[in-house]
Amino acid sequence: MTIHQAEQCIRSYQEVLSDETKRGSRRDPAVLPAPKEWVMKAIKLEIAQLYLLNSHTNENITRPLINAAMFLDSFSELPFEPAEFIESMHRRRREIDSFYVDLLKLDRSEGFFWQRVYAMIGIDVGTKKTTFFQEVKLRFGLGSRSATPDCEESSRLPVGRLALD
Repeated sequence: MTIHQAEQCIRSYQEVLSDETKRGSRRDPAVLPAPKEWVMKAIKLEIAQLYLLNSHTNENITRPLINAAMFLDSFSELPFEPAEFIESMHRRRREIDSFYVDLLKLDRSEGFFWQRVYAMIGIDVGTKKTTFFQEVKLRFGLGSRSATPDCEESSRLPVGRLALD
């Protein structure tokens, strides 16, 4: 997920969230632009971007993101009890606060800032080069193999040694 993709996801989510007809009640999770965890990762990535740009102290920018994260659990298949919903809002707020505290421990000028942020959020950072080699390994059956006798490959024929003169 890139910053641009995160911004698009958050924008779509906030449009769905702003539907006044469903305010204060359960919402259908099928209308979300992405799964809940992806939306949460996008919000965290956007907060990290604001931290990098030193805009993380601007309440007008961060407050909508934090509120959007808190209401993420209103998109549920089953209705919540009011106490459960309030607890889920507090849990999401604590999750954002914890991420923010961890983010403050990072040095913005460090060369590996984004790698550390992606690791904190749990986003895989495979580059084009690494994903290409992983795909080649899978396609040609290269890499480590398990040495279990019941996992024999019947599609590969044994190859004998070639005689060289």
